Amino acid sequence: MHLLWFKRDLRLTDHAALFHAAKQGTAVLPVYIVEPDYWQQPDVSLRHWAFVAEALTSLQQQLTTLGQPLLVYYGAATRVLRELCARFPISAVYSHQESGNLWSYQRDLAVARLLSELALPWHQYPQFAVIRKLPNRDLWFAEADNWLSQRLYPTPQSLPFICASNWQAPLTAPKRNRDLPTCQQRQHGWQLQHTLQSFLEQRSQQYHGGISFAARAVKSCSRLSPFLAYGQLSIRELQQQTERQRKQSTSAQQQRGLQAFYSRLRWHCHFIQKLEDEPEVEVRNMHRGFDGLREDAFEPGLFQAWASGQTGYPLIDAAMRSLLSTGWLHFRGRAMLVAFASYHLWLHWRPLALHLAQCFVDYEPGIHYPQIQMQAGTTGINPNRMYNPVKQSMQKDPKGEFIRQWLPELRRVPDSWLHQPWLMSTTLQQQFGCVIGRDYPAPVVAASQAVTAARARLSRWLAQHRQAFELEKRQVFQRHASRNRPKAQRARKTSTQLGLFD
Repeated sequence: MHLLWFKRDLRLTDHAALFHAAKQGTAVLPVYIVEPDYWQQPDVSLRHWAFVAEALTSLQQQLTTLGQPLLVYYGAATRVLRELCARFPISAVYSHQESGNLWSYQRDLAVARLLSELALPWHQYPQFAVIRKLPNRDLWFAEADNWLSQRLYPTPQSLPFICASNWQAPLTAPKRNRDLPTCQQRQHGWQLQHTLQSFLEQRSQQYHGGISFAARAVKSCSRLSPFLAYGQLSIRELQQQTERQRKQSTSAQQQRGLQAFYSRLRWHCHFIQKLEDEPEVEVRNMHRGFDGLREDAFEPGLFQAWASGQTGYPLIDAAMRSLLSTGWLHFRGRAMLVAFASYHLWLHWRPLALHLAQCFVDYEPGIHYPQIQMQAGTTGINPNRMYNPVKQSMQKDPKGEFIRQWLPELRRVPDSWLHQPWLMSTTLQQQFGCVIGRDYPAPVVAASQAVTAARARLSRWLAQHRQAFELEKRQVFQRHASRNRPKAQRARKTSTQLGLFD
C-alpha cells in the first residue's frame, strides 16, 4: 500500500499525490500528522489550527465517502512515519512539495533521511507553479504558465478500505505557551464552496476598484486566500475557473473584475518561488547590504503600540484591530501596516513578520516573507513605499466607515477631524467624547518628521555601502526578480502585479 501524507494540501480535487498514489487501484493510507513542535513556532497561532481543524473535518468526510477515512496522528513526523511503516506494509510515501517555513523545511529534510534509511521512495508533487532547484528566473514564467494550464488531476472514484479511522471529534488543539486572543470573526474551513461561488458569480463585479478601499474590500476581495494557503483549493483549478467565468460572463464590469483578479492570481506562485529558492529570507534580509540597518534601533514600546492598534493614526489602528479580530486584511492594509512600522517607527521587519503571520488566518510563508521584505525595503530591487498614514486614511476611507467600525472611541468624531483627531481643540475633543491621550492615543510619532528621518537614514546607509550594495543588488535581481513574459502574455500585467492575489 501507499502512504499519502497530507500537509498543506487538504483537498481531493486536482491532487497529484493522491492521483499517483491511487493509480491502478493501489490501496492508499491517508494520514495527517499534528506536529506539536510546529505549533510552538513563533509564526503560527491557534487561529491557524482552528481553520485547519475545520478543513480536516471536511477532508475526513470526503475520504470516508471514497471508502478509506483519514487517520490523524499526534507527534513528530519522523516518529509517526516510522511507526506507520512498521505497522503497515508501506511501499512508498506520497505528498506534495511544501514550500513552507524554515521549520517545515528542516522537518522535510529529516523525513527524507528517515525514508532513505527505510529504503522507501518519497514521491513529492508540485502544489503550485513552483519549481524545485530552479537554476534561474529567465524561463520561469513560461514553465509556470505551462504547469498552470495543464489538465486537472481526476479524483479517484473510490479507495480500498484498509482500517477504521482513529478520528476524534473535535480534534485536540495543540498546546501553545502564548497565543493571540480568540479570532471569533475569522473565516471558516468549511466555507470554500460558498466563498468561491459568490466571488466568481457575484462579488467579482466589485473587485476592480474596490479592493483597495478598507470598507469595501471585505466583500470586493475574493477572500479565497486561506483556502489556497491550506490547499483546500487548487491554484490551477482556481485559475482555470476564473478564466472560464470571465469568458462566459455577459457583464463588462464582471469581466473587468475577473481579468484583474486573474492578473493578480498569476503572481501568487512568483512570490512562493522566492522562498523556495532561498528559504533563509524568512529570517534574514533578502539583500544582505541592509544587515544592521534597523536591528539595533528596535523600540519595544513602538512595536507594542503598532501590534495592538494604538499608534494614534486612525487607519493604521483600525487595520490592525480589524486584523486581530478577523484574521484577514486587504492587501493595501497589509502593505500600509508594514511600511508604517518599517519607516515611520523604524522597526526591524522580522518581529513585524512574526506578529502578522500569527494574525493572518491565510498565512502563506512563501508570500508572507518576500512581501514583508518588499514593503520594508530590504529586497534592494523594489522601490521604498512610504505611505502617508493621513493621506491614505483620507483617500481609502474618506467617510470613515472602516475607522468607525473598528475604533468605537472615534465614532462621534466628524469626518473633518476623523483622520487627524489630535488636531481638535480640547473643547471639540470633549464635545465629541474623544479626549486625546485618554480615550484615544496621541500619535506615537510625528509622521512627516519620522519619514524624513527614515529617508535620511536610508540615504546615509546607501552612501556608506554603495559599492557592495550594487553588487548584491545584481545578485538578488538574478535570483528573485521577475522577467518579461512573451508579448502575448504581457497584456495581462496590471499595476497591481506585485500585490497579493486576494
